[in-house]
Amino acid sequence: MTNQQMQETIRSVLGIKKEFVGIKVWKEEPQNLSKYGEKAFPGMCTQIGEVLNAGNTFYTVEDQCFCTGGVIATGVAPSLSEEDRDEMLKVHFEISKGYKDVETSLEYEKLMDTIKPSIEEKNAAVQLGLFKDIENPDLVLIFCTPGSADILNRSYTYVTGKPVQGFGGNGACPFAIQYPYGTKKPSFTYSDVAWRKYVGLADEELTMSFPYESLVQLIEHFPTVAEEYKHYGEMLDM
Repeated sequence: MTNQQMQETIRSVLGIKKEFVGIKVWKEEPQNLSKYGEKAFPGMCTQIGEVLNAGNTFYTVEDQCFCTGGVIATGVAPSLSEEDRDEMLKVHFEISKGYKDVETSLEYEKLMDTIKPSIEEKNAAVQLGLFKDIENPDLVLIFCTPGSADILNRSYTYVTGKPVQGFGGNGACPFAIQYPYGTKKPSFTYSDVAWRKYVGLADEELTMSFPYESLVQLIEHFPTVAEEYKHYGEMLDM
């Protein structure tokens, strides 16, 4: 089944409005793709929003993201040292009061270090584009309602016998990109204000992120699981 067919199967059954976005990591900068032409603010969330709005496919590198969460999440930028991270948090705190004080923001990041998988590999670039246009992406982002996410989660669990991890917190790249990229397991998150604003999520939408192989794994059984889900309990109601 092609990427287009997988996408249309899921969208038609669940009524998902947005197209899926693919993320592909490259060891070397790809020669046959356009490079992102400017510096994105805040970062990869803005670039994903541009993919959805214009359907463009391009690659990005560390220097093209003001916020480096997405490029760190994929091994394109090294993780910040604790000292550099703390200094960055203090700057962010002055721009956006996301915590009651700097000490609270530092405590949050220390806890995040216990959740995020460490990305040890070194990569050169990240390709972003519509899922249908990227061959063998590493990750597939699906923007959908909680009800649709539940059916996708159930389909994955039906095949694998494993749960899907969900997250809430500040930032989305650690949850929607770094966690599934590093663990090879899907995740979901309602993300945060920057991701929701710059990706362009409606109030009723959240983000599900699937490693490509996980999506391939569940798609064969997805229509059956979705049909059973929609008629759940009907025999008991009679």
